[in-house]
Amino acid sequence: MSILNDCPGEGYKLCRKKLHWYAPPGNGRGCPDCRRAYAKNKYHTDPVFKANRIKSALIQERKTQEKCNARKREHYQANQEFREKRRKQINAQKRKRWKQDSEWRNKKKQKTKKWLKQNPHKRLAYDKLKNAKRKQRFVAWANQQKISDFYKEARRLTLETGIEHHVDHVYPMVSDYMCGLHVETNLQILTAKENCSKGNRVWPGQLDCQKGLICDIFPKELTSLLNDQKT
Repeated sequence: MSILNDCPGEGYKLCRKKLHWYAPPGNGRGCPDCRRAYAKNKYHTDPVFKANRIKSALIQERKTQEKCNARKREHYQANQEFREKRRKQINAQKRKRWKQDSEWRNKKKQKTKKWLKQNPHKRLAYDKLKNAKRKQRFVAWANQQKISDFYKEARRLTLETGIEHHVDHVYPMVSDYMCGLHVETNLQILTAKENCSKGNRVWPGQLDCQKGLICDIFPKELTSLLNDQKT
């Protein structure tokens, strides 16, 4: 009986290597079972072929992961409800692990202590940033690296000179007349004495009516009396 008479139906093709019928794939590259067997045998016998297949598999895996991450980021940015839900889930998982896994908790504490010891200026800059956010003086276009450099330089001057230095806002973030922003162009380094004496009462281009003179608050007679007592 001829093998041609054993054809399962229309669309099937005959494999010339092992003489069996197969349903051809869309690319038309021959019998898939025979190609898989050939590739498997060559993978175990040819080291160059094996290395190339591993390399191509890693590249393809990286591309697939990048596409998947891009879709996740796009969905995360577009869906605010999902973003809030996901943030709550992550925070809940961290809190649960913090309570249950003592070994992980100790590792996180040691890692945090080490980072704080190595980067005190970054911690100070972060605290200032949080304070600025609370006061709604933070802007997205601020250069955080330059802001961190200000606090790093202030700490260096403090250690080298023995005189405490502060990072001051040229235009104060909180004032009755005007408010500056927490950005790199609004920062300067002053000694602690200069910064405390300056406070939020002095800034460039200030008008006389904004200087908070004592005569603006008390009568002139009381002002003169207080000035006489100081002398």
